Amino acid sequence: MFDKIGRRASVMGKMAETLGVDFAEKISQDPSVATTYREAVMRCSHCSHDGECKGWIAEHSTASETPDYCRNKDLLESLAKA
Repeated sequence: MFDKIGRRASVMGKMAETLGVDFAEKISQDPSVATTYREAVMRCSHCSHDGECKGWIAEHSTASETPDYCRNKDLLESLAKA
């Protein structure tokens, strides 16, 4: 389980980077974002689109929005705008 969460944290981080979101910076500005990040990784770990997501990330060096199937779409897009 910890391996899966670690892999999904990596995917989540890459998706966030693609949208220009730096979670480390957001957390340093507001430590409560750490809880938000943990919840986002858990949502990601329960998603069935892992392969599609990795493919999407590989095809996009930057983006302004996530794929519609992303369970963290609203969160990541709002953080990207903040």
